[in-house]
Amino acid sequence: MSQLSAEKRAEYRAGAARRKVMAEERRQAHLARAQNVAVAAADLLYTAYGATKVVLFGSTAHPQRFHERSDVDLAAWGIGERAYVRAVADVNGLDSHIFVDLVRGEEAPPTLLERIKQEGQSL
Repeated sequence: MSQLSAEKRAEYRAGAARRKVMAEERRQAHLARAQNVAVAAADLLYTAYGATKVVLFGSTAHPQRFHERSDVDLAAWGIGERAYVRAVADVNGLDSHIFVDLVRGEEAPPTLLERIKQEGQSL
């Protein structure tokens, strides 16, 4: 079994530290993009679909839980059942790299409504 020299170990540690910094920078950029999509989606839901309330919840609402594969979780009230499908398509068309999971507040199960109430941020 060969031993790594102290120099090689230091080189590997430095590389790992650089990769960690780069991963955090990517995560922060993705978070900023997701937050922008959330705001744009809320604006669209209010103006084009007559939403009366839009709430951001999930990892985008809590940056410490956000990761590179996080999506945008939104609950909206006041959007008709027929308009909902179009609204889902429209908010998901805002950014091809960010998926928006839109739920109608009127149809959300009680456990999800409680989670939205506890951790959500009105937009």
